[in-house]
Amino acid sequence: MAPEQRRRLLERLPPDRRQRLEERLERYNTLPPEERQRLQQQLERFRSLPPERQQAARNLFRQFMSLPEDRRQVLREGFQRLRALAPAERLAWLESEEVKKRYSSAERRILEEYIELLPAGDREQGTHPQVSPLPAEDPSDEDQADG
Repeated sequence: MAPEQRRRLLERLPPDRRQRLEERLERYNTLPPEERQRLQQQLERFRSLPPERQQAARNLFRQFMSLPEDRRQVLREGFQRLRALAPAERLAWLESEEVKKRYSSAERRILEEYIELLPAGDREQGTHPQVSPLPAEDPSDEDQADG
């Protein structure tokens, strides 16, 4: 986005939202190029989802973000584990004693819903995407800023 376009867009936002968005843009601009590329791929993957799956991802993201940071880190490890497992192994892992001990029932539901957001080919063929279907930031902020 051109700087002038960005300025005009930011001027239309309420002050608190503008500040949050400016802070996020600043954080993004300080990231290493590889991390920016990873986030861009993640956003592209999210935008390629059908609207109902985008909404499911938004809902899941909000549930995830409502957790304390220490629990979000534990769930991130769970997401990474799920992406590394073959589809047939995922449900078995979710039902394991290890998972029952490590995650609350609400956290296990988040992990179950996460599996549903993985691309169909990944769920069926066992590929291992490096990019999560969950957005890194709340995509609803961006959607509202676009229009």
